Amino acid sequence: MLKELRENYNRDKFQFILTDLTGRVVQSDQTLLSVEENVAIGEAHPFFLSIPEIMDAGRETATFHCVQLGTPMARLTADIEIHRKKDGFLIVIEDLTQHYRSYQKMAQTRNESIIDSELIVLKNHELQERERFKNEFIQNFSHELRNPLTNIIALTNILQRTDLSEEQLGILAVLKDSTSNLKLMLEDILSIAMIAKGKLALNPSVFNFPHFIEFLKLTYTTRAKEKGLAFSVTTDEKIPEYLEGDRIRLLQVLTNLCDNAVKYTKEGTISLHVALNQKRANTASLRFSVKDTGPGIPPESLGTILESFEQLGQTEGVGLGLAIVKGLLDLMGSTIKIESEVGRGSHFYFDLKLQFPLREPIRPAARKHLPPTKAKAPAKDTQKYRVLLVEDNEQVQTSLFKSLIEPGNFFIDVVSDGALVMQEVVNSKYDIILMDVNLPNITGDQLTKAIRAFPFKDVKKIPIIGITANSYKAQIKAYKKAGMNAVITKPFEQNELLKTMQRLLK
Repeated sequence: MLKELRENYNRDKFQFILTDLTGRVVQSDQTLLSVEENVAIGEAHPFFLSIPEIMDAGRETATFHCVQLGTPMARLTADIEIHRKKDGFLIVIEDLTQHYRSYQKMAQTRNESIIDSELIVLKNHELQERERFKNEFIQNFSHELRNPLTNIIALTNILQRTDLSEEQLGILAVLKDSTSNLKLMLEDILSIAMIAKGKLALNPSVFNFPHFIEFLKLTYTTRAKEKGLAFSVTTDEKIPEYLEGDRIRLLQVLTNLCDNAVKYTKEGTISLHVALNQKRANTASLRFSVKDTGPGIPPESLGTILESFEQLGQTEGVGLGLAIVKGLLDLMGSTIKIESEVGRGSHFYFDLKLQFPLREPIRPAARKHLPPTKAKAPAKDTQKYRVLLVEDNEQVQTSLFKSLIEPGNFFIDVVSDGALVMQEVVNSKYDIILMDVNLPNITGDQLTKAIRAFPFKDVKKIPIIGITANSYKAQIKAYKKAGMNAVITKPFEQNELLKTMQRLLK
């Protein structure tokens, strides 16, 4: 029975043709090709024209694979075997059309898959290169901005302490406000680059939550009022008083959300609400939400609004706020969610898990009321200190020089070339050194290492304050490891520099 089934199954897959030695058809079963008897086999298909020549070479058997037979409309793909017989040739045609089609389809699919994989690799490489270029550009650009911004801040502070008219004071106030905004944007740009490079780390600590919220309330009540808006804050009473988390980064998230709300809302209200989702063991899950009555976000923009440098409409800013929010919340294990309706406003919210101490931190004891005593004015520091200022940028030299001359406590020598620093340190006695990190010929941290390795104690112990436009924590840590006592990042306020100097000079 199996033999019969096999013969019936294969009957329409094979055709047998007998020819004489000249290639004329003697007999054919007509299964696949229409072949006339007593006619040259080449008449059935041009492929067979070369059979006599091929077999005349003394071959007993010849096999050909994947031969295209039939008409274009009824294509036949077959394997063909030719066997030499005593008085002619036996041609066996096996129909493998479906087999070769499946194989071709598989090969095509595999090739397409390989091509797609290569395209994905190339695309990923291109995206990585673009991201690397963007981050390097941001880092270099922000680095170059810090020197002029430092000059503006220093000279603005100096100018503010001179005799000015009311109109000039008003202009100066606008200048200081604009400088503060520029400084915040610079920090936002740097934060984006640090997040993208994975160099931004969280620093959790215990903080007073009501005080944290009160700061936001005072800040944005004032800002909203300036625009004729109402700002409200509500918090769940069950939220623990003390929480543990990165207060600075959480503040950065909420200020960016509130800033956006104030910026885009022309009339109406802005609200900040903090709810307690659940409290378990020493973990509290909180939901922070910011709502506004602004223009809302079109549905087509919801997918891109969280990307860097994306904005809605012609507004001030560089479109980094929401990108920073997204990046910081990713670090904190949370996700920003948006609900918005055009013309009715937007709702931004996220859930965040924060630790809280099982025991409240010890509060400072209340001081007993003592009879008032007359406050003594702080004694003015009349001591003079010799300062070596190592800075190659002439504008920064000027602004720092003016900032240090004003208090009247410093004698200042300025060196612009790092190669001359060692000569000055050896030939003159200095109480403190202000060292720019990026110097020509030799870097400030390399100079610091050389000074710390000096054999004379009065030289190697001189306090050194590094001044740099690099603000990555790893870089600052490396500068301190090189021997710098403190590092101040540009741009900085005059008071920050003077307080650091006073601390190291005591």
